[in-house]
Amino acid sequence: MSRRALILDDDPLVLSLLQGGLSRRGYEVSTFSCPLSCPLYSHGSCPCPFMGGCPDVIVTDFDMPFVNGVEFIERVKRKLCKCRNILLISGCLTDPLDLRRAAEHGVTFMAKPFHLNQLHDWLDSIERQGAPVSQTGFAVAV
Repeated sequence: MSRRALILDDDPLVLSLLQGGLSRRGYEVSTFSCPLSCPLYSHGSCPCPFMGGCPDVIVTDFDMPFVNGVEFIERVKRKLCKCRNILLISGCLTDPLDLRRAAEHGVTFMAKPFHLNQLHDWLDSIERQGAPVSQTGFAVAV
């Protein structure tokens, strides 16, 4: 069964690069350019059981419209999101408070610009740990 990835970034080029990198590794990828359109954010409770399962990884940009990446992470964690592998990417995150808030949720941080090898190294470490693959599909309308 393939792993599932959820990617949020308002930059179409970054979104496309991340989607391609994860797809080539065999991930089923769902992408969103705005957190408000993502079911994990917009539904009142965790929608994963109704949508077929949780993502195995979440990659989110920090600087997005309406909601930043840390706020997105905090909201999905309040819904008891089971995804343990979350990557926050940013070219502008300088506030230590935001970094601390992200770290409290076990989030990995990667500064932009980054090389895709860094993303692959992060995924390698997750896959080596035997991170569980969702038992059912994660499919959302994009």
